[in-house]
Amino acid sequence: MPAAPRMRQLRRDKTVFALVMNIIRIYLEEDSLLAQQPHLRETPNADLLHLQQVADRWLGLTTAYVIRKHRCSMSAAIQTVAELQTELKASIPEAEMRAIPLSVVLSLPPGLMP
Repeated sequence: MPAAPRMRQLRRDKTVFALVMNIIRIYLEEDSLLAQQPHLRETPNADLLHLQQVADRWLGLTTAYVIRKHRCSMSAAIQTVAELQTELKASIPEAEMRAIPLSVVLSLPPGLMP
């Protein structure tokens, strides 16, 4: 199986960029919710569970896209997507990421709806 895509390739891919930004946006919302209500760490409510499910679906979609496009293994795709997520989170201001409307991020493509 071919090697994992280079980070430069992923950074330039608009689809991957948008998908990873959606994931980061959801994680920011999750962090805010947990900061306001720390007890949710032990007993998550429906809102937190929904955020986690949507984040997992976006992550799955992103990983599948990278696997198909770059013909790499699942572990390589997961690793590079995680690296890109870390890089973007460190390099893009939080205010810019929060400018992405949460309602848009929570609207999964029809093929991903349960």
